[in-house]
Amino acid sequence: MLPVPNTVSGDGRHAISYYDWGDPLASHTVVCVHGLTRNARDFDLLAAELVKRGRRVLCLSMAGRGASEWLKDTADYNYMSYMADCIRVLDNFHLRQVDWVGTSMGGIIGMLIASEHEDRIRKMVLNDIGARLKKEALQRIYAYVQSIPERFTSRAEADSYLRTVFAPYNISHLPVWEDFVSNSLLLQTDGSFRLACDPAIIDPLRVSTNNFTEIEDANLAPIWAKIFIPTLILRGEQSDILDAETTSAMRSTNPRAESVIIKDVGHAPSLMTPDQIKLVADWLMSSGTKIAGI
Repeated sequence: MLPVPNTVSGDGRHAISYYDWGDPLASHTVVCVHGLTRNARDFDLLAAELVKRGRRVLCLSMAGRGASEWLKDTADYNYMSYMADCIRVLDNFHLRQVDWVGTSMGGIIGMLIASEHEDRIRKMVLNDIGARLKKEALQRIYAYVQSIPERFTSRAEADSYLRTVFAPYNISHLPVWEDFVSNSLLLQTDGSFRLACDPAIIDPLRVSTNNFTEIEDANLAPIWAKIFIPTLILRGEQSDILDAETTSAMRSTNPRAESVIIKDVGHAPSLMTPDQIKLVADWLMSSGTKIAGI
């Protein structure tokens, strides 16, 4: 059964939506945070599996996504704000330390917290994100967000759009696809649909890149250099965001980091297929950092 969505104050001016799975008294809590335009519902299946294994799971939707509030000041759609909101959520639940699963943007938020707030994260899964982001991949992502349609006249139209932009997930042929589509959309009063995402999330990037004319590689190595916790790095075999060179460099600076290639997917592994769910759950449940197959 899917938990009822709840909200908690972010910076005091907006609310963050979350799903709280499992026993609040569980020995470990896992926090899951999504990618740039996604939301908390991406982790339904992973959360259900982790609960079966005795974990509590908090799945968050960052501001402007899912059921979380859209920000009046769009300049606040930035990583410092996202990190502050996540810390506020942890403090709200009196969670001194958690395990972290972050897809793309969610992984960057996790790295920021792990580097700046010692001991708040015990173990971390970085889903197709790393210490260096290539210019070409950023250009693709920014172009995608800029072109998000304002509305879809029908679910079928939305389905077709999502099949195209999320083709790298390689899940459109699976039973999970219908739930993925439902969780991606907001039904409007006139019967049309829109994505469950504020198009204005990209406004700060528009400003910082001079209207997307000055995009360069993003170097997160100084952040990663401060992280020494056990980390599992998942890399989509066809990913344009995370390459083998970056993954190798990350492992060389953190001896407790491991990596796995997820075959037949790009950016990013969905964490919705049985094999991916088992991989992440097994690693989070392991007493050490090594699990079979890594």
